[in-house]
Amino acid sequence: MYELSKVTERTTALAAVEEILTSIKPLVQIKQGRIGQRFYLEQNDQRVCILLYSGTFIAKRIPDSLVLSTIKTPSIVGLHDVFLAKSYMHLLARGNVEYSILPVDDFFCHVESKNLWKNVCHMLMLSATRFCEYQRKMVGISNYELICNFLTSLSMESFDVRATTTALEYIQERSLLSRSGIMKTLSSLKMGGYIEIKNGLLIKINALPKKF
Repeated sequence: MYELSKVTERTTALAAVEEILTSIKPLVQIKQGRIGQRFYLEQNDQRVCILLYSGTFIAKRIPDSLVLSTIKTPSIVGLHDVFLAKSYMHLLARGNVEYSILPVDDFFCHVESKNLWKNVCHMLMLSATRFCEYQRKMVGISNYELICNFLTSLSMESFDVRATTTALEYIQERSLLSRSGIMKTLSSLKMGGYIEIKNGLLIKINALPKKF
């Protein structure tokens, strides 16, 4: 899946997000979250943003739990869909996280008082970049290409993720592809020597043919 770190390696966008998080940290309560904990972008009929100081979230679509994105620190989540009546996603902690929750209106007041609008602009352009990367890699392509993109994404995940998440599970929770179709493609790629899989876990990608 697309990740912020994979599309911003040589930009100053992350520094801009860090500056916002640092400036607001003395004013908020920093909390500790545990693996599997869920976070919603609405509380008491009020839109909130979540400030991620350490750890990783998975963003999931609320109706069907489809994984939309992996969100790593430093991040501020909750501004991308602030004008929608209801947020369409929730966050799931992939491991232990350090975070704070702030009403969106309070966040904007802080940004105004500290003249951090340029930082917010960089942050939102970063979100737009991520969305464009998602569109490029995931929309209007064949099922085979989609599976290959997810395999590549899985190979770039942390060791903990690769050691505990099967290739089938990783692809299924991020797509609407059928289990049988995914299994058939993975089996063919394994038999052809293009990938190495053991007990369902992706060990190595040797080479993924453009067409299969």
